[in-house]
Amino acid sequence: MSRDGIDGKRVLITGASSGIGAAIAIYLADRGYQIWGTTRDISKVKNFPSELQKKVNFLSMDVTSDESIKNGFAEFLQQAGGIDILINNAGFGVLGSIEEYYLAGVKKIFETNYFGVLRMIQTVLPTMREQKSGTIVNLSSLGAKFVIPFQTHYSATKAAIEALTEGLRQEVRPFGIKVIAIEPGDIKTKFNDMIDFGDIEGSPYTKWAKASWVITDKNMQNAPGPEVIARKVYRVLRKKNPRTRYAAGDFLSTKFPLISRFVSDRMKEKLIRVFYGIDFE
Repeated sequence: MSRDGIDGKRVLITGASSGIGAAIAIYLADRGYQIWGTTRDISKVKNFPSELQKKVNFLSMDVTSDESIKNGFAEFLQQAGGIDILINNAGFGVLGSIEEYYLAGVKKIFETNYFGVLRMIQTVLPTMREQKSGTIVNLSSLGAKFVIPFQTHYSATKAAIEALTEGLRQEVRPFGIKVIAIEPGDIKTKFNDMIDFGDIEGSPYTKWAKASWVITDKNMQNAPGPEVIARKVYRVLRKKNPRTRYAAGDFLSTKFPLISRFVSDRMKEKLIRVFYGIDFE
């Protein structure tokens, strides 16, 4: 199908070397999309799964660097000739109390999870505006609305992405550009292996932080794979008039936003404490 149709469109995905990003890249490639993915270390591409190497054109790009994004996007445009879809996926998580988690670490996660997304958006928008078309998909999290205990800074970055998505939709609507947030619940990937841990040993929060992490890790291991997010992204991209946000994951994850409408903040906080094993009252 031509680029004017559903498939065959040019897609740029940040953090496409593994996890959700890789799953989206392969799923869309199998359905006719032309895929470019970013990785911070291009020399490692030779070690990626053969399917990923075959179906994705990789570019060197670090979303925390203005210069890296500028150079990487210029290379992308040279190869692709334009951009139809940007999928902002790169990100990582943290674990630690708000009181004790080091400030430099908070700045680091915002540099990637929020400012990295903002840099990408500011870089691609001039091209999309000139084309008078384009779609931007931001990978958010259910953690933006259901704040994860001792992972609050991660939730804060995703809450910022929610606000960014909502505002950007309004600003770029006159240019024919669509903006959507996808909100995954727990997904079984190696995401937890990249968690930046604060020093929780000997902390007054130790027993609660550890209990919360045990549940978090267990939920991740029992969660569906990243393909469920890839399928959701594909379905959303096919919509003529997509909504602002879509919850994604297992059945419960997709129903959380609906459930939250019918419970008070106090009850929601109680349910979160129980769910994460920190309700020691």
